[in-house]
Amino acid sequence: MNLNRRDLVAYGSVLAASALSGCTGLGNAGFGNGAAAVGKAPAAAFEMDAVTDAEIAERTTHSQNLSFEGRNEERELVANAVAGESPRAEGTDPPVHARDAFVYEGAVYELSHAVVDSEPATSFQITLNPADGEIDGTEAVEYDDLPEVDRETFERRGWSDIEFLGFGTSLLYLDDTIEESALVPEPEYSVIVWDAETRGRFDVRGSYDAPLNTYEYEAELIHESASGFGSDVRERCEFELEGLSADRREIVSRAIAEDHGYTVPHGESVPDAMRALADQFRSRTDVYDAVGEEKRGRDEVDQSPNGNYLVRYEGQTYWTSLRVVEERVTTADS
Repeated sequence: MNLNRRDLVAYGSVLAASALSGCTGLGNAGFGNGAAAVGKAPAAAFEMDAVTDAEIAERTTHSQNLSFEGRNEERELVANAVAGESPRAEGTDPPVHARDAFVYEGAVYELSHAVVDSEPATSFQITLNPADGEIDGTEAVEYDDLPEVDRETFERRGWSDIEFLGFGTSLLYLDDTIEESALVPEPEYSVIVWDAETRGRFDVRGSYDAPLNTYEYEAELIHESASGFGSDVRERCEFELEGLSADRREIVSRAIAEDHGYTVPHGESVPDAMRALADQFRSRTDVYDAVGEEKRGRDEVDQSPNGNYLVRYEGQTYWTSLRVVEERVTTADS
């Protein structure tokens, strides 16, 4: 798949929001759904979700960020990379970022890209606000009278028949087209008129170099089966929770049964049973460490138990997210 220039230049100003670069870890790297709520973190959060091997593969890869809902171009790019077609796409950033591993149609792949071409381009930060009151005719231009390069740039953003005004964004221009523009780098007109009710005051607030790169993608098969991949992870990481006291079993039962698992609100004391349970995780392998996530560098003797684990409990495998605020040891000098 070679996406055409007209469509891809439009990506330039919005790639940071639409691409997958916001990911900071693999899969669900948080401490459970409940602990992710807005506000102060709970003193303890312990959640256990029953999982299959295929679900383990989904959670330990970037798969959940490859749904591409409403983004057909990116979905097609990944599909063609998997098919071995070495697809190309253009953007100021990669339309789809490299992925260490992801599940696609029941198998596990790694996605990589290389820049094979680059053209100079500039991203202009602009505002487009309602132009109220009287307007000097010399400062206004009818939309249809704008140079072709400006109209095409606006059309890619859906602004040929704009529905509202009053926002700031960025627009990407190839450097060899800037001379043709009446709007950048310095607007020749300060007001754009679509009709009598739709008049926008256009202002350029800044700019920066944003080369339009051509990226070529490749996908490497890592495992023919997502379930097999998940099984390998489980065999490396899973450990049995057994020999629990009654109060610890109660906490585990709540971690499994309650919507957001077992939590201790911020500011409350963590029960001894919860701290004792957490201690059982200190020497265990965090799932993301096991699949290649960068090591946290924790002290092997007294490491934090916080993390994500695979736990076997009463014959079932659970994806287990744990966070417990460590007790501070105070001294006379502290």
